[in-house]
Amino acid sequence: MAMLSTHFSESEFACKHCGELPTYGISSALLTGLERLRARLGRPIYISSGYRCPDHNRAVGGVWNSQHVKGTAADIYVDGMGVLELANICKQIFDGVGTYVDGGFVHVDMREGGAVPGYFTWEG
Repeated sequence: MAMLSTHFSESEFACKHCGELPTYGISSALLTGLERLRARLGRPIYISSGYRCPDHNRAVGGVWNSQHVKGTAADIYVDGMGVLELANICKQIFDGVGTYVDGGFVHVDMREGGAVPGYFTWEG
């Protein structure tokens, strides 16, 4: 599959249920934020969940207005980095940051196009 940015490919964001991407693509603000984070960390970022079609979002218990369905969110982790440490850095870049210590990942989104870093935060 094609690259969406320097370090992230379509296959990383494709829905795990149907293999599709949103018809309007993955948010450029999200990709920019992920590239900024990767540059800051100097190591790979892994995407455990990118785009979700509405059926997949329902199946995994996602909220009805999930940013994943809109192509503006990703659940990420970084090998060798704790969830809390990663989340604290993400709050400086992404509008929405969910900290999921038990799940071992951080939800990041650009629901406001990157205009309000760290404004929407929660723990899951």
